[in-house]
Amino acid sequence: MNSPSSSSSSSSSSSSSSTTTTTTTTPPNSNLSIWDLSYYINLWNKQFTEPDSSEETRKTVLRLTERFGETHPAFRMASYNEAVSFAKSKFKFLIVYIHSSQHPSSNSFCKEVLFTKEFKEFIEANYIFWVCDISTSIGLRMCNLLEVTTFPALSLICCNNVPGLTTSSQPVRLELFQGNQLSTKQSAMTIIRTSASHYEPSLIAAKSDHDLREQDRFIRQEQDEAFNQSLKEDQEKERIRLEKEEQERLEREREEKEEQDRINFQRELEERKQRKQKLFINEPKQKQQNGVDVTKLVIRLHDGSKLQRNFLITDTIEFVMDFIDTHIQEPIENYVLSTHYPKKQLSNLKSTLKDEGLYPDSVLFLSEL
Repeated sequence: MNSPSSSSSSSSSSSSSSTTTTTTTTPPNSNLSIWDLSYYINLWNKQFTEPDSSEETRKTVLRLTERFGETHPAFRMASYNEAVSFAKSKFKFLIVYIHSSQHPSSNSFCKEVLFTKEFKEFIEANYIFWVCDISTSIGLRMCNLLEVTTFPALSLICCNNVPGLTTSSQPVRLELFQGNQLSTKQSAMTIIRTSASHYEPSLIAAKSDHDLREQDRFIRQEQDEAFNQSLKEDQEKERIRLEKEEQERLEREREEKEEQDRINFQRELEERKQRKQKLFINEPKQKQQNGVDVTKLVIRLHDGSKLQRNFLITDTIEFVMDFIDTHIQEPIENYVLSTHYPKKQLSNLKSTLKDEGLYPDSVLFLSEL
């Protein structure tokens, strides 16, 4: 933690409380009080362990509330670093209380100041409050870090990067209140209020700058979101347009292909009919032709019209169908010939007229399949 008043304290704060390595401190002289001796013994013992600071805080709060009651400022039930982060997010000063149950003044402070309704309301209205005990590892580290020399001890800490108060993102100890400065509730609140009021304008200005930056960031974020939403909508419209164009293109291609297939089919059909017409240029006479009997067929078409022609009795049903094919527009494959009496479909195209008994004459009917 940095101190605004000295460079030596700045160098001692290069790391947060949770990462500060505990070192053995040699007593300055042999004339130690009981609580001083307890401090150094605990310091020696605690350097070999690294308990969880959040759990130490929880246990410290539990011991204090069991002894002094539930009327107290809202203790931040977290590690020191977490308390710093929370105070930073709220743009409030953090007040750290270091308790020593071995020091009689600490117990008096808790009873007469800390665990009172007035002090509770004063702290909760203005500050974030965090507590530790010198009997814990984190308490020892904080005692060294804040340069505490007697108890009770309260420290006013700035957690935000405030021009004029801090030079980095590390928390800075602004003030240390200890011993007789905290002898009464009124004196404690007065000294805290007076000291904090000296630094509050800088913190308020920093918060205002932060709020403006956040407002600008929020506006930019809203603009970016609006732009991205508009871009997304435009991209969706473009996707729909391209999809529609692709569907229309495929539909045009399908229709063009169908039309081309129809034209090709009609061309092939017409060419086929023309080839077949050549087969029926010469019609057999009613009598025998080249020793083969001739039969006369009357064919009623599906539209009510009729065809009449002579065929050789050796001609096949298929040959008759080819003749009909030259006189209708539709493909002959869609039709079938049948007799009226007896009712019979002439489905065997290779069968001759003689085989089907269609001589010396017959009436046939063309119907759709």
